[in-house]
Amino acid sequence: MSKKVKLAFLWHMHQPYYKDDKEKSTLMPWVFLHCIKDYYDIPWYSEEFSSIKATYNLVPSLIYQIESYINRSAHDKLLEIMVKPIYSLSSEDIKFLESYIFLSNEKNMIKPFERYYNLYLKYKAHNSISDFNENELIDCEVLFLLSWCGNYLRQNNSVVQRLLHVKQFYTHNDKIELIDTLIEFLPEVLNYYKKLSDSGKISLSTTPFYHPITPLLLNINSAIDARSDVHLPHVESSFEHLGKKNTEEAINYYNKIFNKKPTGFWPAEGSVNQKTAELFIENGIEWFCSDEEILFKTLGGNHKQNIYKNYSLNINGRAIDVRFRDHYLSDAIGFEYSNKEPQESAIEFVEHLRDIYNMCDFSPLINVILDGENAWEFFPNNAKEFFYELYSLIEAQDWIESVTADEISSDKDIVVEEINHIATGSWINGNFDIWIGNSQKNRAWELLDITKKDYEKHSDKLSEQVKKEIEKEFMIALGSDWFWWYGDDHYTLLAQEFDELFRKHLINIYQYMGVVVPAPIFTPIVTKSHKNKFHVKPIDCIHPTIDGKRSNYFEWLNSGTIDIKKEFSVMDSKNNIIKTVHYGYNAKNLFFLFDGKFKNLKLDSKLELILDNKKFLIDILEGQQYLKIMDANIELTCTQSNIELQISRDIFDSKRIKFQFSVIDENDRVQVFPTYSDFFITIENLKLHNWYI
Repeated sequence: MSKKVKLAFLWHMHQPYYKDDKEKSTLMPWVFLHCIKDYYDIPWYSEEFSSIKATYNLVPSLIYQIESYINRSAHDKLLEIMVKPIYSLSSEDIKFLESYIFLSNEKNMIKPFERYYNLYLKYKAHNSISDFNENELIDCEVLFLLSWCGNYLRQNNSVVQRLLHVKQFYTHNDKIELIDTLIEFLPEVLNYYKKLSDSGKISLSTTPFYHPITPLLLNINSAIDARSDVHLPHVESSFEHLGKKNTEEAINYYNKIFNKKPTGFWPAEGSVNQKTAELFIENGIEWFCSDEEILFKTLGGNHKQNIYKNYSLNINGRAIDVRFRDHYLSDAIGFEYSNKEPQESAIEFVEHLRDIYNMCDFSPLINVILDGENAWEFFPNNAKEFFYELYSLIEAQDWIESVTADEISSDKDIVVEEINHIATGSWINGNFDIWIGNSQKNRAWELLDITKKDYEKHSDKLSEQVKKEIEKEFMIALGSDWFWWYGDDHYTLLAQEFDELFRKHLINIYQYMGVVVPAPIFTPIVTKSHKNKFHVKPIDCIHPTIDGKRSNYFEWLNSGTIDIKKEFSVMDSKNNIIKTVHYGYNAKNLFFLFDGKFKNLKLDSKLELILDNKKFLIDILEGQQYLKIMDANIELTCTQSNIELQISRDIFDSKRIKFQFSVIDENDRVQVFPTYSDFFITIENLKLHNWYI
């Protein structure tokens, strides 16, 4: 054989279940929007590259929602407001419209439309669209939809092209024509996947129906297997039956849509354990994938070469193939390459493939597995240039062969290793902390437990049809997405809406039973008020100008905020010099903005900043300073009201940085933060942190 890299892309296509089937309404529009932007574009980019193959993992609950738009049963709340004439909108309609109309990526989706960007600036200035006139609101609606149109539609749909050319002053009829055109496009999406699959260009795979963390459904104690010190909720109910049903219904629905059974699964969030693998084997699944961290836990060592093999997991005489994603390469595409030039990213990716090729004395199987929809709004032009550079470069290498997941098992050049067990965990840190263990996440599990117990009390009196509807509501409520947004792991402006939608499915269960809904089900898990929260984490990278002033409205907009007075972290409250600290970061630097009153300090006053036990003693003198302390390049500007500071990140080994500061005035330490406990700044992957759809 000739040694080659066997490159297997798997693009995971998934959205939460936004439908309330009982009310026959779709409460959030993201399935529709990703349909017109991503689900067609991503496979379409590869079509002109004859040797590029991939696997697309289509979650059944996503397909089901797409089908509801096609058959006009979705009743999407946002679209139903948009089709109304502006003059007929109620105040509630306007409020709902306002919550979505600028939820497009500012840099890559709003700014390219001059009219849309100007309206966005007007909205940001007043934090409201209440003073927008009728024409401005129609333009907002049309431009919002156009900003979500992918390149295929922009290049091939005459209505989209015409409205892109118009640019502003749209009419109500323009808006209705655009919405109708986009809905009429949706059947092409699923048909396109069928066509590419039939031609062998792609493989298709799926996930348990409503995207649950299957190991937790089969046994909630599997969270302890993944991390022994996790704090579990008090839950007595079993969800094992619903875990199994999610798998069985996924296979049946996939068969109905594609006229064949699925061969492979990407378990939701790559979440696996031994019992989950047994369930897949029992249902005739031939392969599934997870993360390299799970392989390292399985083998008891993190030798990198091991992830580039195909594994045959043997359980009680039956086998299933298991593949493990290259964490670095997968996350590089999803989270890093949007910050680089397309050609630079493509070269870096292929160079990394070459390093793996040289490291292995066999043909390495490299599984690149990631979300197929959420990353692309962070790239210019919906990542088209990135994909064209990447695919062109891959296709030019005679030592790289692109393969689908279904081709791997029959490829004799791929090394197969046998294992007889698989560790427990997910693609994030090899555990289930994103979905259980936090107080909010645990509360959601406890509400599920309350509801399940009440259902079991009344189930004997219910008809089979009602039981079927209730079972469906349970399966939806057990989806991974609700738990993803609980806690402070990830940020979304729509956290309350996700909370309400989760609890709505539990409310529906009681209404199906004809039983009074218990008060705890109505009590929000996520509260709307953040007035007493002294620390708000950053929501995006920042790039401020270090000039001691707010150079523009947006430069600190996405920073983290520490409200000092709410923490009472002052030795003498009368000498509360610094009121608020804003902080943030990008790939190269940390940034701090200390807001306060510095004009009454003595000339020899200092700011003592301690980051990870590295002490930086800075003179509080008006003007700009360039310093080098502890091998760190520091740029700062002091004014009477703030200190704006930039410090290079490369001196820090950890991404969890202990943060302290003091204000020293004439040798008197007049302010200290924190006083009561340690405070840490965590450098996070903010693109993952910010995915709200």
